[in-house]
Amino acid sequence: MAIKTENSLPSVTEGAAFFIDFDGTLVDIAERPHLVHVEPRVLDMLRGLTARLDGAVAILTGRPLATVDDFLSPLTLPAGAEHGAVRRDSRGKVHRDFEGRENLKAVGETLERFVAQNDGLELERKESSVALHYRRRPDLADAAKREVGAAVDDAPELHVLDGKMVLEVKVDGLDKGLALEAFMSEEPFAGRVPVMIGDDVTDEYAFAAANKAGGISIKIGEGDTLAQYRAERADFIDWVEGFAKASR
Repeated sequence: MAIKTENSLPSVTEGAAFFIDFDGTLVDIAERPHLVHVEPRVLDMLRGLTARLDGAVAILTGRPLATVDDFLSPLTLPAGAEHGAVRRDSRGKVHRDFEGRENLKAVGETLERFVAQNDGLELERKESSVALHYRRRPDLADAAKREVGAAVDDAPELHVLDGKMVLEVKVDGLDKGLALEAFMSEEPFAGRVPVMIGDDVTDEYAFAAANKAGGISIKIGEGDTLAQYRAERADFIDWVEGFAKASR
């Protein structure tokens, strides 16, 4: 059944559990991944939200876990990093559930050669994936897609995620939706209403999982989506900030 996406934001209560994407949601997308900036008010918002929801706040991102921790320091939140392949629960235990590292290494070496031949491209290596960023060279989008497609041809366990100016090769069978479901089976998330917020196609898996669980899904920005609601990033920040402060 098609989702009717509302251009507004819903009411939520202390019975919610928040799952929030990083790039394009908590921070504006930058020309290069390491250049994003976390505003102090975003850190304050996350502190307040975590306090109000008794810890039921998690970051769901394609970024490596250590990278997210660096950006959000001094906060250390539950997180589903690398699209759920590396997940840290509320107790601080880190779960890793992926295979195919040898083929992933070979794909990375192939794409490294492609990047070396084309200025403006950037290769990001993670534990469970390799991401080819072409934001500074949008003219190479088709060539990048051909190169990545050829690189994974003989690796059926690998899957390509086509995001915003990035192609990410990852182990198949892992996504943000599965990470959300795993969190919802644990304290302090269990029994709550999941609220998923994100901006990219990789967040659609988590939107679907939140919808299936009777929760709330919010798309930041334009694009086709399964999310029930849509908002601009600034409006989303104001909305969460207001909710987080309401109990103080």
